[in-house]
Amino acid sequence: MKLRITHLPFLIILAFALLSSGCANVKKTTAINLLVPSDGYTKRQLSYGSDRQQSFDLYLPKTASPKIPVVYIYGSAWRKKFNKSDFVFVAQALTSLGHPVIVPEHRRFPEIKFPVFVEDIADAIRYVDSNDIGLPKPFTKYILMGHSSGAHTAALLATDTRYLKQRNIKARLAGFIGMSGPYDLPLDDSEVAPIFSTANSQRAKPVLNVRRGVPPALLLHGLADPRVPSYHTTRFRDALLRSGNSVTMKLYPGVDHEKLLGGIALPLRFMSNSFVDVRDFLRRYD
Repeated sequence: MKLRITHLPFLIILAFALLSSGCANVKKTTAINLLVPSDGYTKRQLSYGSDRQQSFDLYLPKTASPKIPVVYIYGSAWRKKFNKSDFVFVAQALTSLGHPVIVPEHRRFPEIKFPVFVEDIADAIRYVDSNDIGLPKPFTKYILMGHSSGAHTAALLATDTRYLKQRNIKARLAGFIGMSGPYDLPLDDSEVAPIFSTANSQRAKPVLNVRRGVPPALLLHGLADPRVPSYHTTRFRDALLRSGNSVTMKLYPGVDHEKLLGGIALPLRFMSNSFVDVRDFLRRYD
């Protein structure tokens, strides 16, 4: 799909207005997805389990030299606020850089509680690891990337080795990109407590699972984020460094929870420097 130039100014204004307002989140992602081209990749859906939510979208860039795959875990406060198709703009941005992108769906609260959604993502990775899904190169290594609750899940997979080891996943987790993640999760919070009622702090908090040997990390956070305060990222950065891990942290003045992610999308990159920082981090894997 190629957008008509006459429509672009209106769509940009609409998306910016929605990101700056309190209207429904799905409307925001729908508006953003209208802004991005769809002719630089192919897309297909595959299932990795028997539940209808256990599926993933696979985006393959139209390039002769594909790069390391990225598994993107979207944020939804572990609830049914979004689904994987709402994040086409993230997949488009990453495929434009040459990366195949896997966007898993997973089961959510109230049907399930922690750690089922983490296990679902691990099961999706195991499926990719064990099956020929049409990736242009063998699946030998990959990057985990997530925003908000998705960053929390990705961080748990990067720090708590049990999820991936129990599934005998052969591909190597080579890097982690976390955006606006609640890494020091407040288990007594009224929104969090029902979902993590079966968890202890050690299992639920990435900051407490940090060990030596965590893959290189890029941590991004807006300093104007009222949803997930930036201290989560600074505490996680400090824990990673104390254990001798490689970590790059970028904090953005005046950027909130949604504009950090919105800045990934073309042409909303004036909202933050998040796309440039993600691009630069991924270049080390070229």
